[in-house]
This record gives sequence, structure tokens and C-alpha cells, in this order.
Amino acid sequence: MTSDTKPLSPVKSGQKCPVSGIWKNLGTFTTTIAISEKTAMPEYCGVKVLWMLLYQS
Repeated sequence: MTSDTKPLSPVKSGQKCPVSGIWKNLGTFTTTIAISEKTAMPEYCGVKVLWMLLYQS
């Protein structure tokens, strides 16, 4: 993200990834994953979660 763009809202599992980058799920148990733009956001341990963008690539 550049300084002139606003942060992205969290994206739910199953939704299309808005931008390629490193994403982290929100919750007690977390992980990070590289996801490509337009790819479906994954579930984590079989559970639908919210994903926040850490770094855009």
C-alpha cells in the first residue's frame, strides 16, 4: 500500500483476494500466507476467518 491509498477492510474466507500480498488471519490462532489477487481467500483449520493485508506485493 502506498501512502495515498486507504487500508483495505478485512476480507472473509471465500471472498476473492483484492490485491496480491501477505495476509494474516484475525483471531486467537493466526498464520500468514501469500495470496494472489482474485484467488479465493482460504479457510484456516477448516474455519472461515477474516484476513488482513500485511504487505502488498
